Amino acid sequence: MAAHAAEVLSRSATVEDLLPSTEQSTGRGAALAPPAPLDWGLALGISTADFVARSFTRDPGSLKSIRRFIRETISAWGLTALADDLTSAVNELTTNAVQHALTTPDGARGRAWLGMTRAGNTVMCAVADPSPTPPSQRRPACLADAGRGLAVVDALTDQWGYAATAPGGKAVWIRISAPS
Repeated sequence: MAAHAAEVLSRSATVEDLLPSTEQSTGRGAALAPPAPLDWGLALGISTADFVARSFTRDPGSLKSIRRFIRETISAWGLTALADDLTSAVNELTTNAVQHALTTPDGARGRAWLGMTRAGNTVMCAVADPSPTPPSQRRPACLADAGRGLAVVDALTDQWGYAATAPGGKAVWIRISAPS
């Protein structure tokens, strides 16, 4: 999936061109409920009913919406046994994107996206962000408050990795399967 997604993204101007924002504003900074999801798979050139995607920003409400989106999708796919592990793993990936890729020195607000697809009892997720910097697993000090995110991802998933995307970003992906 990662290689195919990178190929699709390289043919597009940006991810934002394909995936409109799921957030609306009242003009006073308060976010409204996101609109009903569209068939993002077709917009990305992936013609399957088992593909969904959602964009997110640095806004804490956006990440809360992503967690709800994961749980609702997994439930609709009949894979509720994966809900806790998948939500925790994707939460680490989206948090990493917010902390390391959506923070710009000039204060610009970036956007990233989460894509999910399934095949049988296996779910693949990819979090694409605008930073080309590869993810790196750290060895934090024993009592450190941070730095364990990718270790959590590694423990909860069957496999994970990343691929470069155009123009100059990356997609970090995970694969997780429910017991047969």
